[in-house]
Amino acid sequence: MAKVTSAIVWQGTSMIDGGPIVMIVTGLGSGGSANRKTGDMVQTWILRSDVDPIAAMKLDLDRSICGDCPLRGYQDQDSGKRVGRACYVNVGQAPLSIYRAYARGSYPVMDPADVAELIAGRGIRLGSYGDPSLVPLQVLQDLVSTSKVRTGYTHQWRNVDPGYRELLMASADTVTDRRDARLAGWRSFVVLPTGADRPERAVECAATREVNKLTCFDCGMCSGVKAGKVATDVFILAHGTGSKYVTA
Repeated sequence: MAKVTSAIVWQGTSMIDGGPIVMIVTGLGSGGSANRKTGDMVQTWILRSDVDPIAAMKLDLDRSICGDCPLRGYQDQDSGKRVGRACYVNVGQAPLSIYRAYARGSYPVMDPADVAELIAGRGIRLGSYGDPSLVPLQVLQDLVSTSKVRTGYTHQWRNVDPGYRELLMASADTVTDRRDARLAGWRSFVVLPTGADRPERAVECAATREVNKLTCFDCGMCSGVKAGKVATDVFILAHGTGSKYVTA
């Protein structure tokens, strides 16, 4: 029997718009991800299950898996094109490849608790693409139950069950976002414009190219309120081709 390296752990509908979505876990085999930023972490992908991620973005259907994340940009009504996208994920790479394999029926369906047994002592990244808070909390809890390290972020922190605070960071795009998240009991991951002042009571992401001290697996800070004091947030300066759109 071939060793399982990827699996479907949940399929359902998005609480955002009712669109069909799926969560797929990859990197279950030894070695995991070769991502130099994250290190050896199992990856999870939340995708539309009825259309590939490129088409989803063009048709504005990626809202099902990204919600109101401002980094996805907006749909220009005149041209029909996506404008102002600051998200670092290239959907034409890993997300597209994973969707195509899913559409071919290449992935088995596994219970999240069974997946957890395969990754005991390793790291897991909740939401390599897509917002993990759109997946039932119990699924995420089962997935991380044996992991040594977990990371995860959500832009839906204003609208989801407070239980997600124990697994995910609130994605904050402004100083006001960060303040509101802290008042609601969340730890935040804050994206700041290039050259912005460093915020108080926050540490810079250690896995950025500029800092380059630790991988996400080695750091483990971005794991919700259980990672440390609620007062300690993490920030990063916008980088990449979309950084020019991060201005607030």
